[in-house]
Amino acid sequence: MRLGFYYHIPAVNKPDGFYMPGYLGRFIDSLAGLCNQIVCFQHSPRLDELELMDYRITSPNVKWVNIGPHNSVINRTFFSSRYTRHLAAYTGKLDVLLVRGPSPLLPAMVSASPVPTALLLVGDYLKGIDDLPQPRWRKEAIRLWSHWNKWAELRAARRSLTFVNSRVLYHEFSPLLSNLREVRTTTLMESDFFERLDTCQSAPPYHLLYAGRMDRAKGLLQMAQAVALLCERGINVVLDLVGPVERGDSILDELSAFATSKNIKQHINYAGYQSIGDNLFSFYRRADVYIQASLASEGFPRVIWEAMSQCVPVVATRVGSIPDFVGDAAELVEPRNFKLLADAIQRVIQSPERRRLMIRKGLLLARKNTLKNSSENIIIELVAYLNKPKENSYD
Repeated sequence: MRLGFYYHIPAVNKPDGFYMPGYLGRFIDSLAGLCNQIVCFQHSPRLDELELMDYRITSPNVKWVNIGPHNSVINRTFFSSRYTRHLAAYTGKLDVLLVRGPSPLLPAMVSASPVPTALLLVGDYLKGIDDLPQPRWRKEAIRLWSHWNKWAELRAARRSLTFVNSRVLYHEFSPLLSNLREVRTTTLMESDFFERLDTCQSAPPYHLLYAGRMDRAKGLLQMAQAVALLCERGINVVLDLVGPVERGDSILDELSAFATSKNIKQHINYAGYQSIGDNLFSFYRRADVYIQASLASEGFPRVIWEAMSQCVPVVATRVGSIPDFVGDAAELVEPRNFKLLADAIQRVIQSPERRRLMIRKGLLLARKNTLKNSSENIIIELVAYLNKPKENSYD
């Protein structure tokens, strides 16, 4: 199979090859082992994104096409032809174009594609708008644009094979799309797994971990409030935050001010961005509890699979597909309530039998959701879709 791929996350050329963020690069390399060729149509990064370009694509059958700078949503929406024009050169040279979304350019990419298209949808722009650090007028403008983008996304999905990594999205789209498939998205390779029977075995402080974007919609303030409450209860914990700063979000400054006001600065540690692999997994391996406190709907956070692969018990909010995918292998609470979050963390720390059961169940789930399994499922579905009679290829 000759596969084209587009997503708005950028890539960059370096002397020894081309690079992109690790979670995306691992996915591309995994697909490359199942394809004759992959052509990645991606943007060049902004200066603030260069740190994230930390994974070198190792597969020799992967090519990067620079479609232009990763600039504003307005530019990509209203001047989409500047980016999609690169597809024309691959007429007859690709079998299918896989477009990950949501993305500002998704509708235009599907419309301009000279080959059949497939979508991989991992979220919904309409979720979480109210939690954006923006003035009200700007949130409403974003909401209007997001409604348009989702409408255009649905139009594109009707002429494509569509993968979703969310039970919520699957139920939303299943009455509307005939070519709809549910998949699991992950970064995990077999070599990543780290087995242990239990956590919370060393003397306190107990290490709590969050890995991901420093985005207030991930419930970071609620995590800090839970830490303050646990410390008040005499439970010595440290919250380690690992991941890139979200552009335009002042949440780290707010966390620092909150920690100072509560005299818990030594209990909250921002460790910066860590490359996927040993750097990142070292934080999981010293963690006692993993926290995912998202405020609004998630597709499914791949970091939960990462935590479970390292035998870390998970406390998460009951949003998106998290309850559907993890069941009782995690401690689940309602979002936006730091007291419930603190109670759940305390239960995990103080309930060794429950904690060990969570670890065992989580490890089994993670082993079923490796990158190899996910990529194979996607390629199998793509081949079946392309082999359908032409008159049945589109809705």
